[in-house]
Amino acid sequence: MSVGTFRRAKARRALVDDESSHSSSTVSPRSILSHGLAALAISVLGLGVAGSVSLTSAAQSTQVDARASLTADNPDVTRAEPATKAAGLSVANQAAVQQSQASTEDPTGESGTLDSFSGRDARETRNSVRAELDRAIAAKQVAERASELSKLDEEVVTSSRKAIQDDRAKELQATGQEIEEEDERIKAEEKRKAEERKRKAEQATGTLVSPQSAAPAAEDYEFEGELGKGGGAAPIASGSYSIAARWGAVGSWSRYHTGIDLSAPIGTPIRAAADGVVVSPASGAGWAGVHVVIKHADGSHTLYAHMASTAVQPGQQVKAGDLVGVVGMTGRTFGPHLHFEWYPAGTTPGDVYSSKDPYVWMLALGVRL
Repeated sequence: MSVGTFRRAKARRALVDDESSHSSSTVSPRSILSHGLAALAISVLGLGVAGSVSLTSAAQSTQVDARASLTADNPDVTRAEPATKAAGLSVANQAAVQQSQASTEDPTGESGTLDSFSGRDARETRNSVRAELDRAIAAKQVAERASELSKLDEEVVTSSRKAIQDDRAKELQATGQEIEEEDERIKAEEKRKAEERKRKAEQATGTLVSPQSAAPAAEDYEFEGELGKGGGAAPIASGSYSIAARWGAVGSWSRYHTGIDLSAPIGTPIRAAADGVVVSPASGAGWAGVHVVIKHADGSHTLYAHMASTAVQPGQQVKAGDLVGVVGMTGRTFGPHLHFEWYPAGTTPGDVYSSKDPYVWMLALGVRL
């Protein structure tokens, strides 16, 4: 029995009961109207309930029929489907959608779970990458700066070396000119002495009479044994040495050679070049090894380096030609030889770049090295 039918039956029973209870009394028109309206309301309510039940049943039947009619050729367009199953998507787009969906899945394979993500970890990762980049940039800048400084150093060294070489060339040119002038003077003097000797010889034979014979010059360079007329002596006896390097030569020295190297065997005697007094060894002249310094009457000094041993003491007076030591290989040297230096008055022995060419000074003493 439906709900509507039950309610209609209940309404009729109530109406019959009411009529039975009032059958003995007089039925008024107002009472009849009230009962009629109540019956009408109950009927309308029953009809409404029956209609709703009927509509619900019809909707369910329609839905079942619609589902049964769906096929592959007639898809249900009223339902939302994943993008990968929708018609019209390309294979590439479907693969992209599937990859996007896979990226949101749990990387551990456990359904419904995701790894925790820490924003701080991400920031730390970015900071570490930035720090590595900063270090790489700083290292590159340091390398570039070092390269620039190296190039600058090379330019400075090259410029300084060129300036030194130019100065050295000018000084060598001036010294060479002095040597040439001295050689010319010596040649002229020798020529004069030769003419004087010839005149004396002619006078002695009577072929030439001269009212007066010219007196010999004070700077006569004839040798008297091992000494020159100027009072000088070769530091090593003639024939016992060979010239290894002259003053001003450019080679393995820091700038240029500061003396004359007389190469000779170890133990070869070394003599004082002129009269003087032996003074203390030069300060800071470790390069010279065992050496002797002599101060001369004109205020100049001579230095004798690389000796094997010395034969004099500071304060001792010596004459030109006196033994002062023997050839050795002490100090900075690559073979046995005497390194002979001359320092003009006002300079300090051992201050090597204040030395001058001893060849010119020795010429004045009547000695040619």
